[in-house]
Amino acid sequence: MATFGSRLAEHRGVGPGFDATRIALALAVLFIHTGLMRPATPEALLAPVLPFAPLQLWAFDFAILPMFFALSGFLVAGSAERLSIGQFIVNRGLRILPALAVEITLSALILGPLLTAYGLRQYVSDPLFASYFLNILGNIHFELPGLFLDNPQPHIVNGSLWTVPHEIACYALLVLCAVTGLYRHRRLMLALTLAWFGLSITVFLCADLGIALPHLDTLTYLFVTRGAARLVPLFLAGIVLYQYRDRVPHRLDYALAGAFAYIALAAFGSPDWMTNPVFSCVTAPIFAYVVNYAGLSPKLAFPFTARGDYSYGLYLYGYPLQQAMLQVLPRMHSRAAFFALSVAAASTMAAFSWHVIEKPVLRLRRRFSLTARIHAGPPPATPADQPVAAAE
Repeated sequence: MATFGSRLAEHRGVGPGFDATRIALALAVLFIHTGLMRPATPEALLAPVLPFAPLQLWAFDFAILPMFFALSGFLVAGSAERLSIGQFIVNRGLRILPALAVEITLSALILGPLLTAYGLRQYVSDPLFASYFLNILGNIHFELPGLFLDNPQPHIVNGSLWTVPHEIACYALLVLCAVTGLYRHRRLMLALTLAWFGLSITVFLCADLGIALPHLDTLTYLFVTRGAARLVPLFLAGIVLYQYRDRVPHRLDYALAGAFAYIALAAFGSPDWMTNPVFSCVTAPIFAYVVNYAGLSPKLAFPFTARGDYSYGLYLYGYPLQQAMLQVLPRMHSRAAFFALSVAAASTMAAFSWHVIEKPVLRLRRRFSLTARIHAGPPPATPADQPVAAAE
């Protein structure tokens, strides 16, 4: 019987479908953000994600980011096993920060001056301009001076950045687990994941039932209303799935059953469930299994993904480009046309990000990561015509 572990072994530790899966998730985020065309309303969340589709928009929206984090947890778990803690931190920093820094800088220095309602001097002297660069450090600021004031979703330059602190927190948590030795015991990691969900559910129920807890407002903010309730435990679920990879069957019927189970479950729900950690807990194994099944599937090893992993660039540039298009084209009303333009614009910048920023940085990461070595291609020859790996 094929397992997640045997699929990894067949492909030198790299799932053949992960690049395509990441790109599909990034495109799904772009589609979700086509909702920027009109003011947010509760009724919009109840519409089907596509005409006649058996899934409402809120349920589609709810699933995508948890899948991203479950996939990330599965992938970086392998790095955590192979690398020292210092190497892991450098690896993650080089993967995230350079491309993020370039996107933030381009938004502030090019997109902002082109589209701001203010004069250039007023724009650069506004405190919002300087504070926007703090996004590079994970201190999230959504506004630039005078941008997108009349858009249906005003002021926000890049709403996708809200996940960056949670991603950094996930990596910090993984480092903590490695330092304490917790990571070496998969049962303890499973217990930590369940305990995290248990804490979120406890806080939620106490708030819902009016039971007083010390610092209840802070706990609710951290573990119910913010991403920690949805994203951090899904990252942990991805790690646990990797640790139990030799016991988890890799079966299409299981993945399809999980997808249909989620559609059926969401049919009885409402947008209020998006902040319900009970729903997050129930759906976590579904998301973790389905997304990583896809990543390990040879059938998703599409040739176009060999050109590069454009998913991070799509995620970084999609939102600000969509906001810019809505400012320049205020009469845009077709969601399909808006999505097509969004994909074209974001793909162009994603290709720039990959080939100019991310791929060169991957070469710096080569010695730390098997995935990086595969993406970056063959290493350059040494003066003695020896491969770098052999020279080391």
